[in-house]
Amino acid sequence: MRQKEWKRRAAEKAADSDGWVLDAACGTGSMIGQLERVGFKGKLIAIDASKKMVGKAWARARRTGLKAQAVLADVSRLPLKAEGLQGVLCVFSVTTISRPEESVCEFRRTLSPGGRLIVLDSQKPHGLPAKLIYPFLVPISRIFCHTYIDRDIDGILEGQPDLTRESKAAFMGGMVGLHDYRKLPVNRRM
Repeated sequence: MRQKEWKRRAAEKAADSDGWVLDAACGTGSMIGQLERVGFKGKLIAIDASKKMVGKAWARARRTGLKAQAVLADVSRLPLKAEGLQGVLCVFSVTTISRPEESVCEFRRTLSPGGRLIVLDSQKPHGLPAKLIYPFLVPISRIFCHTYIDRDIDGILEGQPDLTRESKAAFMGGMVGLHDYRKLPVNRRM
């Protein structure tokens, strides 16, 4: 299974939203095309800390039929109101953003009750072949990609008090994970 397929699966989890969905640390906006392909009917706000990436995402959004905005902002300090989003997509970004724990707290803050947090990213593998090469990939990814593939994504996500896991899928011997969380409604929060 290739990266486009993983991204399509993540987009499918957000496709049923008719409200605002955040593409957090959107980069070039690669999820915009995936969302269009799966019939996304909501409104998309793509945010990135790089002006160049926001420009690319906005250009990509204009070529689609999606209702979308692209905003220059830091995902650890989102310029969005609390509980205003029906979904947050964070695709291959938890391992690259500078303050992942703060960013996930912001995702949770901006999600409405019942909203979904969908994270697709690298993770520590569970398959034997992947476990053998993983120790070599960690320093290579830091040096050449500025990515921290050894971040404990499960730990970061599980540490959020209002989020509950809906599902998790793993690809490439567990080196890539698709995490699907839902924000608990007010009456179910502990």
